[in-house]
Amino acid sequence: MTWRKNIGIFPWHRNQELKLLRSGESFFDELLSLIAKAKLSIHFHVYIFEGDTTGKVLFDALLSAAKRGVEISLVMDGYGSGGFPKTWETTLLENKVELSYFSKFKFAFKYHTGLRMHHKIFIFDNEVAFIGGINISDSYSGFGKSNTWLDYGIKMQGNVVLDLLRICYKVERGILPLTKEQKNTLTYPVGSGTYKARILQNHWLLARFGISRQYRQTIRQAQHEIILIASYFLPSPALKRILKKAAKRGVKIQLILGGISDVKSMKYAANYFYSDLLAAGVEIWEWEASILHAKLAFIDSDWMCIGSYNLNHLSDFGSLECNIEIRDKEFQETSKQQVLSTIKSHSHQVSVVDYQKQSNWFVKLRNYFSYRIISGSLKLLFYFMHEPKKHR
Repeated sequence: MTWRKNIGIFPWHRNQELKLLRSGESFFDELLSLIAKAKLSIHFHVYIFEGDTTGKVLFDALLSAAKRGVEISLVMDGYGSGGFPKTWETTLLENKVELSYFSKFKFAFKYHTGLRMHHKIFIFDNEVAFIGGINISDSYSGFGKSNTWLDYGIKMQGNVVLDLLRICYKVERGILPLTKEQKNTLTYPVGSGTYKARILQNHWLLARFGISRQYRQTIRQAQHEIILIASYFLPSPALKRILKKAAKRGVKIQLILGGISDVKSMKYAANYFYSDLLAAGVEIWEWEASILHAKLAFIDSDWMCIGSYNLNHLSDFGSLECNIEIRDKEFQETSKQQVLSTIKSHSHQVSVVDYQKQSNWFVKLRNYFSYRIISGSLKLLFYFMHEPKKHR
């Protein structure tokens, strides 16, 4: 089998199940159900694991699984999950959960360099998995608060799960070789399914840029339609040129961004691109019902990509990211309608006229300097990051 793991593109598989899930109680109900049903193993990789109501529910579920003998590997990002309660950590370790924090190559008293583990991968008994952009927090579940952030994930079953397991093993083992038992679990079983899909990964230290590559290549090849749903949108000059070229050759482009943001300066920085993209014929929509955290793309009639990857420098070069690329017309169309019916009902289109009316000299300067500051910060974030707690 020829494939390109070295650049972060795993092989195509036919999979038994793909299911698009929206953030909120329904996603977490499915997640909790699989934790409760797990018999052998759970790999739980997440960027943010908060010590809030949602975190407590997931902590209790993982602890219950560990007590009934399920082998659990919990990996959290050392920066994103800096607030994970120490008492929870101690309890999980006492119940034989393999718990670790990702990253940190420290070179000074308060600062370290290293990648962030931004992917969200949950695997149960090596058979069923979730990936997406959803973290463990009340912001995504709706537990304890009403205004849930909009995000999506994919539940999957099939050989793509083994490729996710391969990624998890690499993070968990580091430079150590896989055991014989682990190698055996990565053998693809004979079988076929309905949905054609494959895993993509960005991992700068391993020279893997599969997600970045597939986004750009598919946009270049687009013939009819591009829909990008993006949080923390800060495209590189190259990506902006590719989008403008696509619009120039007649491709309909819809860019759906957040009307509000948890990082105001990021919103201003994204607005810096509006004038140029609107002038090129790109449609820009803003979701206003809550904070938009989704990361999806629909291109033409048969390509879909979803995961943790943001369209900015940090996801290209400073984070471990994981997406799934799907080539299936029926699933793409169903998913697109499901997403757009939700988003368009609570969004407004930004017109050239309205944008020009709102763009006085102060707004233009604010957006420009926000872009410069945020762009520079994202590039520096890989090199300098305050250390929240000791690495384990």
